Amino acid sequence: MANPVAAEDGPSREYPWLDEIMIKIDNLSPVSKWSICKVPNSLRTVNDDAYNPHIISIGPLHKGEQKLQSMEVHKLHYMRSLLQRTQYLHETLKSSAETITGFEEMLRACYEEPIEMRSSALAEILLVDGCFMLELFIRYLKVDLRVQDDPLFHSSWTILTLQRDLALLENQIPFFVLERLYSQVVESSTIGQSLPGLPELALGFFKSVLRINDENFRIIRRRPYPHLLDLIHNCYLPPALSGRSNIGEWVSTQRATSLDEAGIVFRKGTTRNLFDLTFTNGALEIPPLLIHDSTVPLFHNLIAYEQLSRRSAQYITSYFALMSRLVYDWRDAELLESKGIIENDTSGWKDVSVLFNDMCKQVAVQDFCYAELCQDLNLSFRARRALYKVTLRKTCFRSPWTIVSVMAACFLLSLGVIQTVYTVLSYYPKH
Repeated sequence: MANPVAAEDGPSREYPWLDEIMIKIDNLSPVSKWSICKVPNSLRTVNDDAYNPHIISIGPLHKGEQKLQSMEVHKLHYMRSLLQRTQYLHETLKSSAETITGFEEMLRACYEEPIEMRSSALAEILLVDGCFMLELFIRYLKVDLRVQDDPLFHSSWTILTLQRDLALLENQIPFFVLERLYSQVVESSTIGQSLPGLPELALGFFKSVLRINDENFRIIRRRPYPHLLDLIHNCYLPPALSGRSNIGEWVSTQRATSLDEAGIVFRKGTTRNLFDLTFTNGALEIPPLLIHDSTVPLFHNLIAYEQLSRRSAQYITSYFALMSRLVYDWRDAELLESKGIIENDTSGWKDVSVLFNDMCKQVAVQDFCYAELCQDLNLSFRARRALYKVTLRKTCFRSPWTIVSVMAACFLLSLGVIQTVYTVLSYYPKH
């Protein structure tokens, strides 16, 4: 039997359709370099809207969508403002374009799926979007640089939506594009010396949403970032969870109301690190979580990134997996809200227990970061339940006469209920 793929001439003579397969194989990106992926359909079935941009596309994955076209002209206005602060506008623009074009192979390798567009089209998207993002971050930091009647800053809704859209997994560009543009355009501009580093500048735009503090800003210099969402993910993590000593297999626990009934105390944590949960001396401390319309898609995308990324442990997935067990239904949510642990500021989630449970649907918890905490919590719960039963037997069933008294009381209560039912029924006429 003849070999279908000739060693020298290739497959085109006997099997022409194999040429298309060979082209696809040659265009594949190295798996190890993927950082920007499309969200799997399994996650989208839970909350599809959480992964879709509302007003702006960044990068190639959502480029051309009709509902996002109105922002394209604003991108160009912002790009022009950024370039006008340089001494030589056209030279700066040309050198920036050359830099991006020179990294084409590396850029395409950042995306999980092949980008089906010409080199010039891809370079244009990255150049315009990158300049827009830098100018947006600068104007957010420096109020005096905003032009009069800037439509993007005219309403808080627009900024909140931009914060939402720029943190979506599918709405990312490689972070090194921003770094190159920052060094070539921003640092050489008239305001370059008055600005912080790029990571601090970028995170400043999200600071109001993330509730991050100065301690988080010191952490962000530790490693390179594939994109903006990864930077956000990194600054969200508390220092206490930076190691892997407490990471283990998934450990379930009881709902909040059951723990409360067993005598375990819930306290509002004082740390600003959202995921720094502690359990000591029968008290579970949980830092306050503010849930509003912008944080819901942010957490969905951070979890999706952890599900698809090989770069980090599943800290945020672990947090919401634990919270979905604690907040089983509305009664648990009310308990934690009464303690100040959950602050519900959403317009569409009256019962936040649904939100917590949806967060972890179709999600696999491989590295659970609260394994030790949940084990301690479960041991305490079982010990307190056992102590409660012993105490009940000692106080309520000390002697046979006590048992008889309890049984008699239950019997009399049952008779009272039956008599009440018959009394009520007697008022209705018989047919």
